[in-house]
Amino acid sequence: MKFADLNAIHQKFFLNLRSGERSKSDWWARERLGLLKQHGFLKTKRFTFSGKTYFLATKLAHIALKNMRSHRGYVRPLEEIDVRTFDHDLRVIEARLALEQLGRAANWVSERQLKSDLALASGLPRQYQPDAIYQNKHGEPMAFELEVSAKSKDRYADKIRKYVDLMRQVDAGAQGFRGVLFVACHDHVFGILNDLTRRHDGKFRIEKFNELVTAGAVQVQKKEVG
Repeated sequence: MKFADLNAIHQKFFLNLRSGERSKSDWWARERLGLLKQHGFLKTKRFTFSGKTYFLATKLAHIALKNMRSHRGYVRPLEEIDVRTFDHDLRVIEARLALEQLGRAANWVSERQLKSDLALASGLPRQYQPDAIYQNKHGEPMAFELEVSAKSKDRYADKIRKYVDLMRQVDAGAQGFRGVLFVACHDHVFGILNDLTRRHDGKFRIEKFNELVTAGAVQVQKKEVG
């Protein structure tokens, strides 16, 4: 992911303690992030409009990861957070965490990884690439699309046609994703996507952002109580 705040990192990596219990605070996450920043592996960026501090990997972290796991490819770290896509990127993180908490997503491949290796997105041109690809609970590859702002109906229809073509090739034995999850932040967009995808039974799933994130939070609370 491009960046993350303390809460997201705590939820992703520190929610389950070695004892098997749930963590009661973000103390361990805060300490670990402080050490990584102290030794040059992380840097921070604070936005006054959000009131939060966000962590980014440094070049040193990139070198360390490449040396530790040379078999994996790592995208280069960002120098800055792009304010123009900040809201979208932040919501992608929230949606990803919710899907993972619900047991619906694993092996997440981010937008930056897809753009650095076109083969991961089955050769789709950049304008058609999804925001991520992940494996669902059945182990099937799925494309993830987050719609923060409304676009024209023609643009949605064009992308959906491209996705349908690719999925038909996958059904015939080609490599790629077998379904698409659209997460809409506005009811208007939710309605448009439902209309456009209704006839493609089983290929598309349309959900509302707030409902997905709320379901993820409820799942975390259930596990804490259990």
